[in-house]
Amino acid sequence: MSHGIRNLNESDLANLLSWESLCFPGEEWTEKMMRTHLEFHPGFVLEDANPVAYSLVCETPWEIEIFRIASLPQFRNLGFASTLIRELISKFPTKDFFLEVKESNSIAYKLYRKLNFEELERRKNYYPDGSTAILMKRKFTE
Repeated sequence: MSHGIRNLNESDLANLLSWESLCFPGEEWTEKMMRTHLEFHPGFVLEDANPVAYSLVCETPWEIEIFRIASLPQFRNLGFASTLIRELISKFPTKDFFLEVKESNSIAYKLYRKLNFEELERRKNYYPDGSTAILMKRKFTE
C-alpha cells in the first residue's frame, strides 16, 4: 500500500497526544504544547489507511527545524521515518533542515547521517534527563 503525507490539524490532537505517549514515554509534549504548536507551526502524518509516522516542524523563510519525528512503535524499523523525512525534504526543497537527537539514540543518528544530515555541535546536559543533544543540519542542495 502507498503511503502519503498530510498536514495535521487540531482534529488530530487526541491521536497526536496518544502517539506522543507511545513514542516519547516520559518526555511527551503536553496538550497545551501540542495545541500551541499546531496553531503556529505545521505538523505532518505519514499514513495509508492508518498513521505510521508523524513529525512536528517549525518553518521559517530559510529553514525547517524538526521538533518531533517518530514512527509509531509497531511500524519502527520499516523505513517510515526515512520516508517521512524524504517527503518533508520534497515539500520544502529549498530549505535547510535542522534537528536535535539524543546522543544515545544511535538508530536515529544513523538514519539522519544516511539522509545527509551533518553534525554541527553537541549540547551537554541538554535534555531533562541530563543527556547530550547532537545538533544536525541538512543543507539545501540545488
